[in-house]
Amino acid sequence: MERVLAEEIRDFDTSLDRLWARQDLIVLATGALLCLRSLYRRAQRIGALGRFRYAVLRAEDYVLGTAEEEIRRSVRAAAELPGARVIVLYLSCLDILTRPDFADMEQRLSAETGCIVRCFFRGPLAKADGITHETAEDILAALPPAVGAVTAHAPLPPPMSDVAGAADFLHADGAATVLVTPSGCRNALARMDLLPAHTDVYALIPKAEDYIFGMEDTAAEEVGALAAKGQHREIRVLTSPVPAFMAMAAEPVLAAAEAYGCHAEACPMDGFRDAYAGVAAVERAMAEEAASMWQEQWSTVLLLGYSALLCGDAAQFTQARADLAASGYALTGLRDTGGAQPALIWLLSAAGITAATWLHEHCGIPIVRALPLGSVGWAAWQAELSACGVMLAPRAHRVEMSPVCTVTAAHSILIVADPIAVSAIRRLLISYGCPSPVCAAYAWSEETAALYRAAGTEGLHIVCTAEELRPLWEAADIVIADSALCSAMGDKALLPLPSGFLSGRDAAGSGSGVLGANFAARLEEFFGNLDSSKNIELAF
Repeated sequence: MERVLAEEIRDFDTSLDRLWARQDLIVLATGALLCLRSLYRRAQRIGALGRFRYAVLRAEDYVLGTAEEEIRRSVRAAAELPGARVIVLYLSCLDILTRPDFADMEQRLSAETGCIVRCFFRGPLAKADGITHETAEDILAALPPAVGAVTAHAPLPPPMSDVAGAADFLHADGAATVLVTPSGCRNALARMDLLPAHTDVYALIPKAEDYIFGMEDTAAEEVGALAAKGQHREIRVLTSPVPAFMAMAAEPVLAAAEAYGCHAEACPMDGFRDAYAGVAAVERAMAEEAASMWQEQWSTVLLLGYSALLCGDAAQFTQARADLAASGYALTGLRDTGGAQPALIWLLSAAGITAATWLHEHCGIPIVRALPLGSVGWAAWQAELSACGVMLAPRAHRVEMSPVCTVTAAHSILIVADPIAVSAIRRLLISYGCPSPVCAAYAWSEETAALYRAAGTEGLHIVCTAEELRPLWEAADIVIADSALCSAMGDKALLPLPSGFLSGRDAAGSGSGVLGANFAARLEEFFGNLDSSKNIELAF
């Protein structure tokens, strides 16, 4: 078993990079979201985003046999891009396992589209395959000379996967996360969505024969060996696309850890869903487990929907924690509730909706959704807390002056973020006299869209494609969003609000988050020249 550590991409002479050196060639990636995200990052690093496309597939597409048709549809769409002459299908582990008719795809799609379509087999399963596959050099050598170049916008960035979201959410002192995965999935996590501080993540790399006979024996052996070291009180086993497709049984793996007195749980992920769906599933399971042990109610406020990559730096809640403490309440997470039922739930992102709703329906715990962004946000938060029976102690007098707002009614503002954050930003902007902003959230799937709808954000546009986002983006004069969207949507007057959901660990450092110091500073700059002699606080 190998410890997974955060790392940067340093080798830019891979097969993928050599393919992209040809300007009239499009790389079309297939497979799970976990893989697509890593490839997008590489394309971004070498300036090839306009020559990268991906097929949006579901786990069930590989089970039901519909993946091939979706891949064919994606090839046809890529062939319509200006300047496209060659399309290389960058195939995944699951494509190799399910074995569609690759030769037919090459022949028929080449004839149909007028582009040269070739299949490139990548990843650890390609290397272990009994069939010899062409290298990138073989493919390039057989092509006619390049003519022109592809001119196209980048696709929307694939968001953080359920695997990465769950790994981030599950991080805790004394606990280990074990990812059962081919090496490619391990690399995808390490190079974008793993925080350097999270050093207790392990990759359990299956043996070649495990892809034929099953992964249970190898997984049980290695998880048992990890538990035997006695370094962890808890082990969480995460699956990835291939073991999920093979329906790996978790019971013998968990039993191997339990034999050494180490608590173990399975967190089934498939790599096709995004981080919201992954965190929502894990948190719901943890909520049910915690609730089964509650016997009495304590003066605690339960945080739901929080992870560093989804929400940013935990330090942004320092003042809120102090305000609650002054009123006799403590902030807590699901791991720390013990046998006491929290007095209320504070929902920090849409990822917590599923758990919050279940706890509200089954335990009667009220839910607070406001974020204390600026004085108007703090007032809304205070009002929601009061409605739930939590009376905040009076605060020390603070002076917050209205800034000189440079935005007029002629300006249109678009906010693209988590629905809970969107509500807080919208409230603040309106309080400063800005026109009513347009609110949007980027969903990878209908599952995530349902979470967004449940957040209850007024007038929220849920967008899943660039085509759905583009009219909102083009109509806006000012956009508040992760700058990662600009590659696909074009440059705008941007007030950046980075999120790990799109930008990975680069967005989750010190001062990050909608209540963090970084966004507060950007808001102050955005709203014009402020009187530095005044004590102006936009975030708490």
